[in-house]
Amino acid sequence: MKHLKVYLLATLLLSTLWFACRDQDPLGGFTPEVDVVFAGRILDEDNQPLEGARVQAGAQIALTDANGVFRLGKERLPANDAKITVSRIGYFNFSRAYFAKNGTTLNVTIQLLRKELVGSFNGNAGGTVQVPGGVTLVFPAGAVAGSGAVNVFARYIDPVSPDLSMHMPGDLRGISAGGAEQTLATFGMLAVELNNAAGQEVQIANGQEVEISMPIAAGQLSVAPAEIPLWYYDLVKARWMEEGKAQKTGNQYVGKVRHFSFWNCDAGFPLIQLQGSVFLEDLDHPAINVTVKLTILSNGWSSYGWVSDDGWFGGTVPLNEAMLMEVRMPTACGPEVFYSQTIGPFTDDVTLPDVIISNATPQLVTISGRVVDCNNSPVANSYAKIQVGDWVQIVFADQGGEFSIPFQNCIGITDDVLLTCFDVVNLNSSQAQVVPLANNTVDLGDIPACQALDFYVQYTLDGQTFLISDPSGEYLPPLTYLTSQDSFQNNTGIIILFENNAQTGTFPLQSIFVNGLEASGAQAANITTNVTAYGNVGEPIIGNFNGNFQTSNGNNHAVNGLYRVLRSQ
Repeated sequence: MKHLKVYLLATLLLSTLWFACRDQDPLGGFTPEVDVVFAGRILDEDNQPLEGARVQAGAQIALTDANGVFRLGKERLPANDAKITVSRIGYFNFSRAYFAKNGTTLNVTIQLLRKELVGSFNGNAGGTVQVPGGVTLVFPAGAVAGSGAVNVFARYIDPVSPDLSMHMPGDLRGISAGGAEQTLATFGMLAVELNNAAGQEVQIANGQEVEISMPIAAGQLSVAPAEIPLWYYDLVKARWMEEGKAQKTGNQYVGKVRHFSFWNCDAGFPLIQLQGSVFLEDLDHPAINVTVKLTILSNGWSSYGWVSDDGWFGGTVPLNEAMLMEVRMPTACGPEVFYSQTIGPFTDDVTLPDVIISNATPQLVTISGRVVDCNNSPVANSYAKIQVGDWVQIVFADQGGEFSIPFQNCIGITDDVLLTCFDVVNLNSSQAQVVPLANNTVDLGDIPACQALDFYVQYTLDGQTFLISDPSGEYLPPLTYLTSQDSFQNNTGIIILFENNAQTGTFPLQSIFVNGLEASGAQAANITTNVTAYGNVGEPIIGNFNGNFQTSNGNNHAVNGLYRVLRSQ
């Protein structure tokens, strides 16, 4: 099998970690550009896949599939500032900047934080809102212009949460008030969004400030400084920006802010660049499925990073700090530590000696195969999923459809080890099969991905392609109404309406709503749909559509797509 680019269920980067060669100021001076491919998985806080999340890096855009999986095309991005953004209705937006080597695939796993309504107040009168986790927000009178109700959506982000690497925005790189880049140590984060009664986002009025009281974790209380900088997160720059101070009052930090996004109580440190490589057995076998954890010995703060597809890791770490370095491999039975070593302190950028891990236990099983289509031809745009209970591991196939998954056969696995392959372009999957683990190498040979995904709408609007799963269809005589679940909730979704008396054939659209654009009557009539199958209730409606439409502002748009929609009425 060829050397492959692997994605695993965890984050690629966190805290002061990592990825590739830092040159000059990422927001100012020259920095080299590299070719980068982003791939991975978007999850909710329960580690369940989020379908339909929008992922973007540069000009590359994709929507996650039913497994929460995405893969972007190759993009030219700054080596120390390769940014990715993720959005989905009902969740706080996410962005992060990565370090990257030329030609690498950055395999990431990201958890999105749900927007939770925690309280409301009158914009003119002000009020106090309690956020679960111990945060208090005090809005003075006139904090938000207008006398109507203001709904507060907020989340406290625990700085000692084991999942912090999965869901916090950014990589804890910050820009100080003086313009210097620093690495940050967090004492607590908060996400806040204010909406008026109409559901529109609003901000704090000019000249007003809102007081924030944020708890200090018990384990951090003894090292928490009396005064700490406040930092807000800039989603576009993917950096924490210093603005204001908070004072330590008992076991709380108290400060005031003039606007809302993510806010963070952080101590800043000068940084250096650290990098290295990890191998299994010898230098010919990069350890592509491990994480590197660094713990600062002076205060116990930790950060994590995933190695890239050639076993390399790197990023920024604090200057003059001794650290415990651990190499870990996630397994279905929990993380295993394969290597540990005290490193540092360092006064300048450093490349560590190669780490070679031999005689790793438990048993490492390599599961390989080739994804083929119904004609037994290899599928280039495909991936394989290994699942043991709720534990999931994903690997993308190469251009020849071949994949190889290192899997830890740890003691205690009682569930079946299941493998399923997916053809992203043709919307097909293989049948799930049980994988035997008796040998160190399991070659499953050719795996046909010939089973059509149950229901979907795949459409291209003005050259940009989107995928919506689990759409529904209704027959409201004489009209057929096809809709995706997200249509009215964000700018990704589609609804089409046409008259056809529940039969196959070609019909002009009566109306279309797609990604926030709408056309009806004559403006939509140039779009036709060809219905190739029209099932009864509980069966699919199958077809395609193609054409042009004009919105009310006179702009023209091209749209085409395929659908396989469950008929619910």
